[in-house]
Amino acid sequence: MDSFGDLHHVGITVRDLETSLAWYERVFGVQPEFVAHGSGPDLSTAVGVPDAELRFAFLRFGSCVVELLCYDNEREETFDRSNADVGSAHVCIHVPDLRVAYEGLLAKGVECLAPPLAIDDGPLKGCSFVYFKDPDGVTLELFQTADGGLTHV
Repeated sequence: MDSFGDLHHVGITVRDLETSLAWYERVFGVQPEFVAHGSGPDLSTAVGVPDAELRFAFLRFGSCVVELLCYDNEREETFDRSNADVGSAHVCIHVPDLRVAYEGLLAKGVECLAPPLAIDDGPLKGCSFVYFKDPDGVTLELFQTADGGLTHV
């Protein structure tokens, strides 16, 4: 029987590592646990990018890590996927008080897609969320559970 552990990290490819690190620190108050460089044929094979050259950093959010990766390779410079497009993903961060967190985002100049949405029925009744984008257009979400705690819904 296969055994899987907890989610370790979520990786996001960014256009400019320093710009993204500064944005994540300004918006969330997180600093990198480390910043590192990777290259070589083994890495290129492992990540499926010929002649991969990249820098990456780990940002801790509670028990999970967001890994920011910046490739120095030919690439698309814009991320213009809709949330409905297959393969689109978002990173969700739990907050105990969504209204306070939302006001904090606005005060920092973050543009949200819409004001927080309260869920009125179904399995997430009583929860609420708001979507916004990072500097590279990656969708992020703040989420408050019905009781405001870290309990599972």
